[in-house]
Amino acid sequence: ITAKTLTASYSASNKVYDGSISATVVGSLNSVVSGDTVTLANTSATFADKNVGTGKTVTISGLSLGGADATNYSLSNTSATTTAAITAKSLTASYTASDKTYDGATSATVVGSLNSVVSGDTVTLANTSATFADKNVGTGKTVTISGLSLGGTDAGNYTLSSTSTTTTAAITAKSLTASYTASDKTYDGSRTATVSASSSDIVTGDAVTISHSSATFADKNVGTGKTVSISGISLSGTDAGNYSLASTSASASAAISA
Repeated sequence: ITAKTLTASYSASNKVYDGSISATVVGSLNSVVSGDTVTLANTSATFADKNVGTGKTVTISGLSLGGADATNYSLSNTSATTTAAITAKSLTASYTASDKTYDGATSATVVGSLNSVVSGDTVTLANTSATFADKNVGTGKTVTISGLSLGGTDAGNYTLSSTSTTTTAAITAKSLTASYTASDKTYDGSRTATVSASSSDIVTGDAVTISHSSATFADKNVGTGKTVSISGISLSGTDAGNYSLASTSASASAAISA
């Protein structure tokens, strides 16, 4: 009585990319006599490479028989092939945003990271924009990051769970230094001075007015280069809330003529 020849066939399961070529397979044997105990085993099952793809060849090798009736059979093949897919691994992008000093713009600076990238893989994260909800000073302000994409040698093996995300950060007030110019005047017996204010710290287009409660010469008398003290400096206007004053007082100089 000679051994009956059996042919082993296999099916492979699709898998999510994990950076390895290992495959999960299930084997079967044709024409085992009813009632016989014959099992099929293999030493390895591997994809041709680790990368994402469909219809990828899976090679199964080291096929052998086991079971009580195994000696009554022989295998026509000690290796086999089948196909399966490796699908992209989903990654979640998270971002942190830096606080910034008010600059009149909504642009934000962010740093992104990815969860669960396979060790050794080169995958980078980029975005096309990162913006605050508005330009104004505030804490816990929403920053929206959009246009997320992956780069790097192994990017094709991954997909992003979302192409946009949000985080929070603060916009702090911009410190504003007020500069004053005092006008010369003819002696009138008073110390009252007329001054005009300006600041190079105000963002172009912002509506900010610099006011003061008093401007006075050191004394009433005629003289040149006389100190004018300005106090009670304050800000007003639509965008005033985005600024803070470096000082609420300042000084200038002017002349009182006879």
